[in-house]
Amino acid sequence: MQTQSTSTMTWDPWQPAPYEQTEGAPVLLHGQVANHYRGQIEGEGVQQVLIALSPGGTSAFTALERVTGRIGDRSGSFVLQITGTTGGGTAKAALEVLEGSGTGGLTGLRGTGAYFCDNPGPDGHATVTLDHSFQ
Repeated sequence: MQTQSTSTMTWDPWQPAPYEQTEGAPVLLHGQVANHYRGQIEGEGVQQVLIALSPGGTSAFTALERVTGRIGDRSGSFVLQITGTTGGGTAKAALEVLEGSGTGGLTGLRGTGAYFCDNPGPDGHATVTLDHSFQ
């Protein structure tokens, strides 16, 4: 049975660092960020993110994040694969639970979702939605 869970995600301040720069081209950055989930998804995540920051200030990013906590009454951990964009004061991303990544009570977790943020700064938060099931 498919279930939809929602949560609010906040994050600790972080600063991605450039690892490749070519004049006139997007700057490539890498960073690690700690995320905090409150709601139907409750827990803590550690995300490794790669960012391509365009000269105009928009960006595309991809990340892997291990989330440890609970969904409903099940506890454990799982890994999210994240692909998104930022620009114009917003951030949005598509999420996919990596098959086979669930542990403990979250073993067999499968799902896809998204997040949206209209204040991506250090004091921001995002609304996270995950459509999921267990196999």
